[in-house]
Amino acid sequence: MCGMTNTAQQISARLESCFAHSGFAEPGVDAVREAAGVSLRTLYKYFPSREDMVVGALDHRHRRYLDGLKEGVPDGPGPAPIHHMIERVAAWMTDEASTGCLFLSALAAHPGSAAIQAAVARHKAETRAVLAEFAQRATPALSGARRGAIADALFVMHEGQVAASATCGAESAANAAHSLADTILTERMTQ
Repeated sequence: MCGMTNTAQQISARLESCFAHSGFAEPGVDAVREAAGVSLRTLYKYFPSREDMVVGALDHRHRRYLDGLKEGVPDGPGPAPIHHMIERVAAWMTDEASTGCLFLSALAAHPGSAAIQAAVARHKAETRAVLAEFAQRATPALSGARRGAIADALFVMHEGQVAASATCGAESAANAAHSLADTILTERMTQ
């Protein structure tokens, strides 16, 4: 959101809320404009197309999600940073995203959009990078390659937790993720 004006940031926050609650296909222009809280002219000034509106909403969601994952991460080696992340994901899925991943929903609604594909790819890559930071904290004595393998496994676990939260519930998905994280850390640290 660097370079966005205050007005654009406010609109993108409202667009995120609109699309999170109504999906990407359902809300028409009038509903999106009303949710944004601005005139149609102002909406199109900052977000000239529906695709731009979706990308703006995703950019806002991206920052909020990563900030939430990083909030309160414990210091020191061991599994605590990983388990903290799992709890943060569970809280997010309960409070913000009970229907699943907004990024994958946007991609499903707009499969031909290069801009939306890029926003989703960026989000997933940066999420994986945050998980790599957690792997670094959890396993500082491991080599970079082994930590990279842990980060990859944690990313797949994270994506599974997000997907399973929508169907199994956030608590159940978190419990499974905690068990899986322990297995990942134990197996990778002994290899």
